[in-house]
Amino acid sequence: MSHHRLFAQLAFERALGMAALNALAQAVAECDQFRAVGRERDPIHFWVLAGELEDVVQDRIRDVLDGPGLAVVERGELFHQPRIVELVIAARDARTAPS
Repeated sequence: MSHHRLFAQLAFERALGMAALNALAQAVAECDQFRAVGRERDPIHFWVLAGELEDVVQDRIRDVLDGPGLAVVERGELFHQPRIVELVIAARDARTAPS
């Protein structure tokens, strides 16, 4: 494999990882915003929607862990998003912990 092709493959994988991380950051922000604004809603409706948003966050975390996004986090490229790093690292550790 040529050096150019290898570089292009690495750049592509990094872009995929960043896309997954950006989707996770957006899901976390939307969940936080809903929780902050949604307290005035009907309690049952609020908790059902909050749970669904939390499921979306968990799905995005799995996307990061199952793809190249984890490598982006482990390389320290998300120093400006400590909460996202914390979520991903905690999920990684929980996944690899002996049961």
